[in-house]
Amino acid sequence: MNVVHNLNMVQLRVVADDRIARAHEAKRQRFIDAAGRIIDREGLRGVTMVAVAEELDCAVGTIYGYFRSKSALLAALQEQAVDTLRASYLMARAGWDEFLQAEAVDEDLVMLVQLEAFGGFLTAASVVFADEFHLQRLLLSEPVTFTETDETKEALSVLERLFAEPIELLTVATGAGILEVDNQHERVVRWITALNGVLLVDNLGPLNRHLFRAQHLARALTADLLVGWGASRPDVEVAASHVERLSAIGPLAPSPH
Repeated sequence: MNVVHNLNMVQLRVVADDRIARAHEAKRQRFIDAAGRIIDREGLRGVTMVAVAEELDCAVGTIYGYFRSKSALLAALQEQAVDTLRASYLMARAGWDEFLQAEAVDEDLVMLVQLEAFGGFLTAASVVFADEFHLQRLLLSEPVTFTETDETKEALSVLERLFAEPIELLTVATGAGILEVDNQHERVVRWITALNGVLLVDNLGPLNRHLFRAQHLARALTADLLVGWGASRPDVEVAASHVERLSAIGPLAPSPH
């Protein structure tokens, strides 16, 4: 009888602990969502602990029970944004693999298509997931103070998961002799940060639609990098044509839901 009673008490404790954990996470997510809404309306500068508290009509001190600083709250937003981007990419990648297999595309060319398609994904994501893309851009470009180091490291660890996909693609292509890349990680950082920068010229589009075509410039950047890393220009152009077909079949940055 005591054994049964003790087991029941343990089970009740586990259930209660799980309920508390879920309630804590739900409350934490409310603060993240509120900060996201403020960014939508006012931009990043509008996010303060006071603004989030006013958004949810709660005490400022309550937020500090979930996030030790504004930087920690923004880092959580950035982690969520990068996870959304990565989930979209993985969903798109599965469709690309099926298409390329069905089309019996040469294995060496497949590697270039996947690399160009990743660049196409980021370009499409800058429009489809504008808020998430903006947050990952800030993670790459905003200065980090000493007090924000821990939060930024946590967010960067998530960004590394997004880097992992193109790093693997570059590693495989280098091993096959298609590219000559000595430091895949550094090359991917250059590539992603360069794409982020090139896509900013879209803001200048109203001044000169022909010159400041962000989507075109981003595609050209990826192609030029691949050629600079050892791929032949004709192969890169053929790979680009396959990516155009992929974008016609379905979005390069699909909703992960």
